[in-house]
Amino acid sequence: MKKWKLIAGVALVFVLGVLVGSLGTRFYHRDWSERFFQEPSARKALILKRLTKDLGLTEAQQKEFKVIIDETDKKLEALGLERRSAVKAVFDESFFRMKEKLDPEQQKKLEELKARHEARVKDKKRRPPFH
Repeated sequence: MKKWKLIAGVALVFVLGVLVGSLGTRFYHRDWSERFFQEPSARKALILKRLTKDLGLTEAQQKEFKVIIDETDKKLEALGLERRSAVKAVFDESFFRMKEKLDPEQQKKLEELKARHEARVKDKKRRPPFH
């Protein structure tokens, strides 16, 4: 009987260790991702710091890289807005086509579904990834 208690105890310690490690990692990544994805200045500073460390950039190179990183961030933001508007247009067109094929009661329900979908999308924009 003592052998089983030992095995169960070791297994329990192992499982608890995995759970605590997983939760700790999740909290760490959530905190990191919130700062990284919500604060552009922090994200750009982190990228510049990493490049400086990895490449051994001089002060002059850091200034030049900062300009490049800022331009890249602006371009990526513009692409994101462009993509979001294109996706929204596809969804709007799809909902319109669906609505044509429904009776008034079903149309009302579809409008409610569309409103819930748009609320989820808006909420998702506010949350960082990995949340």
